[in-house]
Amino acid sequence: MKPCRERSTRRRRAALLIGAALAATVQVARAENPQDRYWVRLEYFLPSIESSARLDPSRTAATGATLSMEDDLGLRDRKGTPYVLLGTRLGERWRLEFEYYRLRRSGSRILDRDIPWGDQAYSLSTRLDTEFESTVYRLVVGWSFLRSPVAEAGVALGLHATEFELALDGQTAIGSSASRATDRRDQLVPLPTVGLYGSYALSPHWVLRARLDRLSLSYKEYDGALTNLQAGVDWRFAKHWSLGVSYRLVHYSLELSRPRFDGALKYRFHGPSIHISATF
Repeated sequence: MKPCRERSTRRRRAALLIGAALAATVQVARAENPQDRYWVRLEYFLPSIESSARLDPSRTAATGATLSMEDDLGLRDRKGTPYVLLGTRLGERWRLEFEYYRLRRSGSRILDRDIPWGDQAYSLSTRLDTEFESTVYRLVVGWSFLRSPVAEAGVALGLHATEFELALDGQTAIGSSASRATDRRDQLVPLPTVGLYGSYALSPHWVLRARLDRLSLSYKEYDGALTNLQAGVDWRFAKHWSLGVSYRLVHYSLELSRPRFDGALKYRFHGPSIHISATF
């Protein structure tokens, strides 16, 4: 009987040790998992870019020609840009995030054909200089329907405001006359979004993250669609610091009928990003 009691005692001790280890893991995950009250993230995004623009003539009801910014206007199809993300919790279930980034590209090319743009056309065999800059402000309020020491998932309602500026400079031909002209267009477009977000701690030091923001809206002078997707993994190397890699996709399509821009704009950014985060 004594060996049986010893084996039973050893089993109870082993069970207690396993339970204590699991409890410690959960507590460490609670402390190390990015469930903190405040967070700051600096990210560098290196996307492949596909973009196009169209400016309709103001003198007729005709639709303008759609131009590829990379193929027709000579802009680079790959360029990095930094991101800044700030976040805080509002109680136990609510959270607030703000994100900012800007992507600026410029290019020039000798035209192999006339390029129509609004009421004018840039002439064959002349040099056309182009600048395109887009600045994005993203403000999101989220509510976590699931929140545990190792996992979080929720829904989000946000405002995705895009400010863009597009400038073309080159030799134009209007009728029989020719002159050098610069056409500069800019517009701020605020669009609401709905989305989902989630995170899961694989261990005290490794966390999976994902988020999706989506919109399709047609209202008065706006007709737009937006998809903002990101998924990645974080390595928590210290109590308040983590490094991460992710994949990001931003797909933006907009048709406008405004005095400063009457036409269409589309772009698609997709590619890898790296980031460092501080949490408190």
